[in-house]
Amino acid sequence: MLADLRHSLRLLRRTPGFTAVAVLVLALGIGANTAVFTLVDALVLQPRQGRIDQLVAVFNRDRTTPDYRNFSYATYVDLRDRSGLFESLLAHSFTSVGIRDGAVTRQAFATLVSSNYFTTLGVPLAAGRPFTPDEERPGHTASVAIASYTEWRRREFDPNYIGSTVRINGTAFTVIGVTPKGFAGPFAFVSPQWWLPLGSYDTITNAVFKESDAGLAARSNHALNLAGAPKSGVTQAAMAPVLDAFAKRLSDAYPDTDRDRTFTTTMLPRMGISSRPQSNGPLVLVGALLALAAALVLAVACFNLANLLLARSAARRREFAIRQALGSGRRRIVQQIVVEGLTLSTLGAAVGIAVSWWTTAALTSWLSSILTFGIDIVIVPSSRLFAAAVAFAALSTILFALGPAWSASRLDVTEHLKLAPGRGARRTFGRSLLVVGQIAVSLALVAAGGLFARGAIAASSADVGYPLTGQIVIGLDPSLAGYDVARTRATYRAVLERVRRLASVSRASVASTVAFGDVQMGARVRTRQTDDEIEAGMDVVGADYFTTLGAPVIRGREFTSEEESTATGASPAIVDGHLARLLFGEADAVGRSFELRVRGSDAPQSFHVVGVAPPIRHDLFEMPAQPHVYLPYGSRSTTMMTLHLRAAPGVPERALLEAAVKELRALDPQLPVLTARTMTAQRDESISMWGVRAAAVLFVAFGALALLLATMGVYGLKAYDVSTRTQEIGIRMAMGATSGDVQRLVLGEGVRTTAIGLVAGLALAVALGKLASSLLYRVSPFDPAVLTLAAVALFAAAMLACYLPARRATRVVPLEALRSE
Repeated sequence: MLADLRHSLRLLRRTPGFTAVAVLVLALGIGANTAVFTLVDALVLQPRQGRIDQLVAVFNRDRTTPDYRNFSYATYVDLRDRSGLFESLLAHSFTSVGIRDGAVTRQAFATLVSSNYFTTLGVPLAAGRPFTPDEERPGHTASVAIASYTEWRRREFDPNYIGSTVRINGTAFTVIGVTPKGFAGPFAFVSPQWWLPLGSYDTITNAVFKESDAGLAARSNHALNLAGAPKSGVTQAAMAPVLDAFAKRLSDAYPDTDRDRTFTTTMLPRMGISSRPQSNGPLVLVGALLALAAALVLAVACFNLANLLLARSAARRREFAIRQALGSGRRRIVQQIVVEGLTLSTLGAAVGIAVSWWTTAALTSWLSSILTFGIDIVIVPSSRLFAAAVAFAALSTILFALGPAWSASRLDVTEHLKLAPGRGARRTFGRSLLVVGQIAVSLALVAAGGLFARGAIAASSADVGYPLTGQIVIGLDPSLAGYDVARTRATYRAVLERVRRLASVSRASVASTVAFGDVQMGARVRTRQTDDEIEAGMDVVGADYFTTLGAPVIRGREFTSEEESTATGASPAIVDGHLARLLFGEADAVGRSFELRVRGSDAPQSFHVVGVAPPIRHDLFEMPAQPHVYLPYGSRSTTMMTLHLRAAPGVPERALLEAAVKELRALDPQLPVLTARTMTAQRDESISMWGVRAAAVLFVAFGALALLLATMGVYGLKAYDVSTRTQEIGIRMAMGATSGDVQRLVLGEGVRTTAIGLVAGLALAVALGKLASSLLYRVSPFDPAVLTLAAVALFAAAMLACYLPARRATRVVPLEALRSE
């Protein structure tokens, strides 16, 4: 083996062109697969730290409906201490907080946890201590926090970090611990930056994340997600009847808050933070599709390398014949070629690891820049990455080297000893078949890239119900600077008063959510004549909101300035046309009443309709627009709001943005400005658009890579074919064949090979498109335009690859060709 390795290195050094092309092809194929493996490993495969994968999530469901909700702290304590099912049961909730860095307040994602959180997960802290039971107690005023490993790294691993102070929502918190490297709690890939004790819930939780205005101690405040480690030998099936019976006892004991509830369990999902059970199915689908695309790229690369090695082996058949005549067995021939292939794969894998790590780092950096909440993206290099690269290298060697090695070892020694040095057998059916395979697989990947690219184009011009041009949005949250409710409301009044006076502003308003944003609010709506509840989106808005958007109300009126600033006894609301039809049919909704129950609250409130708005989509994937209800800011305060500004005629969006931010800084330097961008940028930089574009970029890259490799494969086959037919071409030209005849001969054979590949590729493209259909944005997987364009692009590339050798064939001098043998 060492002798074969040394021989392979000498051969590869002697042919630097072949070696460079082979290593590049393998680096692209192995690098793409290693990068995808790294991402899929973080999302789906990599075991989570501690015993997280052995935990179960606990859910709270209504017996009479499929509705779920979170748990109250009191119910959590009952389950933890009295159910007898759990070795340990944790509770956690989520919020956004403001972290003060000098003069700037930045938004961060935080988890509020019970004192047994880290012990239940089985993950010890990297430094410091966990929370105490006393710090968990609702209403406790201990201002302590545990930082993520990333936060500690930002402080350059300061040894005095434990015990230091950080200002969270304007309050000084003492850092008492640091989580270990790569820790993301129960989640894969994304991690909070801060962990706070449940005792700080009442004072620290953002109003947007609160399920109720009641404190954490109230049994009516359903704020917590639960997960636990079952006692040894207790299965989920055995837990089900016990949990159901326990829920019945709580229902009897607390009918006002726990009537008709039951508890269920599932395995703890890798990405879910919902009150409803969630599976890992979407993650697995995305991972499987990416892995399939990367595997197809690797297949194209291996087809290409197999063709190169077949041609290289054919040119060395006289050498192999001499070796066998001198006593070398077939096994030694096979071993030598396989070792040569393994050497190429190792070099390709080394380059591929660097390519994959750079690609993964760029992708995670892009994702981190898109997320408005401070969230850590956790991908930790591990031995699994290198093991995957080694596995891909070994698999590649088997795919592209074993066939040529076996073919080279099965030759007629006598026949090939008669060949002139450097001359090999003519083209083989096997090499043509490999090219057909390259073209077929490449067409499938090019078509998939076209489908995702077309989806991204459709998303970039998506109609949300109003024009995006001419307006900007600025995200604000005074509570992140420690402002109380009264000061927050006063701040928003002052903000609206100041910006409405700007000459560059034609209209201004506020809203609790923004289209393409990370946070959406919801409620359940019903009329008094029916008990059926309708799931609807909810938004708290100011006066002139719809006019500011450019989507004026269809009937009725907007909210007034008085309704924007203070609560009125009339309880006005605006519904969109979709919700109006669901509630009142074809009757005029203006003046009618309905009841609204905000999620997490069991007490419905009565509202009357003052206006009907056009349907508005709040997310790219909201098709059709979700029914929506709008409440005035004066009747329901919320701390996190988005300032909507429409530019005056002739004022550029960028000028308006700069003027507005300057005005806000002058009004209150402490006011946390979370985002400031045009409405178009709000769409283009949203997580939904990022997903659509990331898929398009990945699959277009896969398609382009496959197209490049297939073109190289077709060119390599035809170039070698022409080089072995020099004498034949010379004879044809000596007998009167023209340059056009020779070109048609070579191109005709290329057309036949390409056509067969395209036919097979169309079937494969349709199958791959169908598999990816659930991830496509408003594009049919059978889109004829995309399939046609992909086939034309691949055909053109293949014909170009055939034309260059065909053109070279026409330059053969007949006399020299006849003497070449």
